Amino acid sequence: MVVSTWGGRKYFIPAAIVRSLSVLFIFLLFLITACGAKEPVRHLSSDVCLVMPEKTTRQEVLSFMGNPDQRQVSPEGDEKWIYARVKKSFWRQTPLIGNYFGFETYDVVTVTFLGDKVFTCVYRELDEKDYKDNGSGSW
Repeated sequence: MVVSTWGGRKYFIPAAIVRSLSVLFIFLLFLITACGAKEPVRHLSSDVCLVMPEKTTRQEVLSFMGNPDQRQVSPEGDEKWIYARVKKSFWRQTPLIGNYFGFETYDVVTVTFLGDKVFTCVYRELDEKDYKDNGSGSW
């Protein structure tokens, strides 16, 4: 039994209610932290090291890096695959206030194919301004 005072009066709170509230609090705490579960992380900066121009094929790029976020085909028939990952600071990930504080950086990998082989493979880390200035996929 727990004794609580409020407004000069003593209140007795049964132990069963205190235990129930404690369990409820712990359950809510776990529920809130579960909402922050993240999707698998892409490690573009290390995955790009596996891609070697003029040696790596399209199929190998798919196995190393997965499906691209964008595919572009030039009028000449060359194909460009673009992989992007957003990295958000702690404050940017915070609900409600995240849009006002913190920062984002972007990992961008551009793989250009000539035929079935990789012609170029470029990795860039961009801040928000550079990413927005370059538009969607015109790296």
